[in-house]
Amino acid sequence: MGATGRTVHQFHTRTKTGRVPRLDAAAPEPWVELNAADAAGLGIGEGDLVRVESPRGRLEAPARITGIRRGVVFVPFHYGYWDLEPGAAPRAANEVTNTTWDPVSKQPIYKVTAVRVTRAGG
Repeated sequence: MGATGRTVHQFHTRTKTGRVPRLDAAAPEPWVELNAADAAGLGIGEGDLVRVESPRGRLEAPARITGIRRGVVFVPFHYGYWDLEPGAAPRAANEVTNTTWDPVSKQPIYKVTAVRVTRAGG
């Protein structure tokens, strides 16, 4: 299961915090957080470029091996395309999440989705 969320150094899509040198230096790019056992099973090490895919789309970012719960993948949602060169690999977490919404609250269900994780280029 893939989950998206916030990082302390960025806000929304970084259109403001991404322009603050100190904040941008603290978290300049997205990452894919994986459990150590899950990463080992996939042949993924710290810093390896990984691809996260769902039926909706894909993203690529470096791996961070952490103590996250096994079977869960985390990607911060702050990273989009406003500051990328044309042709760069997709990195927006919402590329892989659902486009459905809760029927009562009408809130989008952007936070979780089933994903496949592979080592990029391998």
